[in-house]
Amino acid sequence: MMVTRRSFIGMLSALGIGTALGSMPAAAPRRPIIDTHVHLFGSGDSGSGCFMSERQRRHWNYPLFLKLLNLREGNMDHDYVAALVGQLRDSSIDRALLFAQDGRYDDSGNFDRTATNAYVPNDYLFEIVARYPNLFIACCSINPKRRDALEELERCAELGSAALKIHPPVQDVDPGLAQFRPFYRRAAELGIVIIVHTGSEHASDVTSHAFSDPARLRTALEEGCTVVAAHTGMGSFLDEHVFLDDMLQNLIALIGRFENLYCDSAVLASAFRWQNLPRILKEPSVIDRLMHGSDWPFPSNAVVFWNRLVPWQVASLASERNLFERDYQLKRALGLPLGVFERAAGLFKRV
Repeated sequence: MMVTRRSFIGMLSALGIGTALGSMPAAAPRRPIIDTHVHLFGSGDSGSGCFMSERQRRHWNYPLFLKLLNLREGNMDHDYVAALVGQLRDSSIDRALLFAQDGRYDDSGNFDRTATNAYVPNDYLFEIVARYPNLFIACCSINPKRRDALEELERCAELGSAALKIHPPVQDVDPGLAQFRPFYRRAAELGIVIIVHTGSEHASDVTSHAFSDPARLRTALEEGCTVVAAHTGMGSFLDEHVFLDDMLQNLIALIGRFENLYCDSAVLASAFRWQNLPRILKEPSVIDRLMHGSDWPFPSNAVVFWNRLVPWQVASLASERNLFERDYQLKRALGLPLGVFERAAGLFKRV
């Protein structure tokens, strides 16, 4: 039997070869592994309805992702889905919660295309999920500022969306506003999980990071929603200390009050965030609510954890081209417990 680098890393993980942060899990997860934070993007070249603004195309990360995923201008919709499906199938991840991305809306609730940097319509999301039903779980995106937010919520629920994503600083929306209570109340009645970006954002232009404070999740929680604080309220070393302290403390306070609050580990093992996971591992209450999320296609980076891994681990993980697998194996190696990788299977058990 041929032993690949991926299977070799997995066998060593199962044997419990330790790291500076603690022992690796003693066995593979018993439940299916669901990556709860995966992005669908596109340029609209296939008629998908997706688009990226010229501002987004000028962002420093745009050419990097073209190269990272081998995307071709003029064929990006197809190439992106092909890379996504190929890497997911060739990884330890069983299924992925796949995100659409709504845009910005003006004060009258009308779509503001000019101010929107990237857009992935819900209809395109449902098309891809229908094409690969054994791989993806639908997570629609609805900016609660839009004038037809409730109607779109009902429609997406009928089409099978298990969750919906709100990105406050990118979509220019304060999720804590009282005017959104009917929207959240209906989402709770429909059993749709609310996933909200928390912490800082550097991959796109933003309006206000104040909207990313986990404290803003209280409104949805009080209306009975199951809420996931994406990125666990964390930031990068480029941010002010508030993103590594105040926002996390606000999240911890809410965890103590609401049993319906979770968080995810998306992008917390990337190049600029080496402080995040070590900090979170010191917080048992956070670990007890944490779910695995990669933030695919934003890549993890083993090299920045050189002082917490043994050299062969750094070399193996740094050379892993499958971004799903690299993120999964790196987080296991850094000591995230088994329950983190199993938790989403319980939350999305009806799917």
